[in-house]
Amino acid sequence: MTIEERLFRLEERMRQSEARAAIADLMSRYAFYCGAGCGERILTELWTKSDEASLEYGASGVYTEHWKVETFYQKEPVPGKLTTLSFSTPLLQVSPDGESARGIWMAFSTETDAGDLGTAVPDISDARRALLSSETAEGKCYRAEILLQKYDVNFVVEDGVWKILHLHVSEYFRCPYDRDWVRYAKERLLTDGMWLESLFASSKPLPPQSHGENLPSGPSTEHWQYGTDRVPDTLPG
Repeated sequence: MTIEERLFRLEERMRQSEARAAIADLMSRYAFYCGAGCGERILTELWTKSDEASLEYGASGVYTEHWKVETFYQKEPVPGKLTTLSFSTPLLQVSPDGESARGIWMAFSTETDAGDLGTAVPDISDARRALLSSETAEGKCYRAEILLQKYDVNFVVEDGVWKILHLHVSEYFRCPYDRDWVRYAKERLLTDGMWLESLFASSKPLPPQSHGENLPSGPSTEHWQYGTDRVPDTLPG
C-alpha cells in the first residue's frame, strides 16, 4: 500500500469519525431542546431548510414539506407540560462521500401535561384534550405517560453542518404511569393514529397552500406497536 493510499484511508476514517461525533452531538441537543421546550431552536439549528424535509410520528402519517414539519415544533409554552427524551443503542451509517447519513436510536421518554390539574386548563375544543390519558376520581384529566420509541433519522450536510432531513418516530408502546403497557395496549391500539394528528396542531398561522388544514401528506410507512397478540417486528428497515 502506497503512502498516498494510506493517507486517503486515514482521511476517510477521520471524516467518518468527525461525522459520527457531530451527529451524536446533534441528537443530544435534540433531546435537551425537547426537554426545555425549545422547538424553535430544534427547527433553526438542527433541521434542514429544504422542502424535502419530512416527519412521521407513530401512525400519524407522513408530513412532508418544511412548513408541515414546523407545525410539530412551533407551540406556545404551556405551564405543566414536560417532555424528557433519552437516546440509547445508536446505529449509524455515514455515506462514503460524508454528505449524508442514517441513524437509528432507541429512546425512552416521558410526556407530561398537567391538564385540568394545572393553571392552563385546555378548553373542550383544544387539541390537547385528545392527548390527556389519565383521569382523577373527580374526573379531572391530565397526562403522565412513559414511552419506548425508535428514532430513524436521515441526515444531510447543509452549509457544512449536519442537519435532519427525515425523521421517523415509531412507538413500541406508551402508557399512563399508573397503567402498564400490557393492560393499556388494547385501548391504545383503538385510538392509534387518530389523536396523534393533534401533535401537528400549531399556534402559528398556516401558509396559504394549506387551505386552512394541516393533514398528513401520505399514509404511515413502517410502524409496529405492542399488542397482546403481536410478535416483535422492530428491526431496522
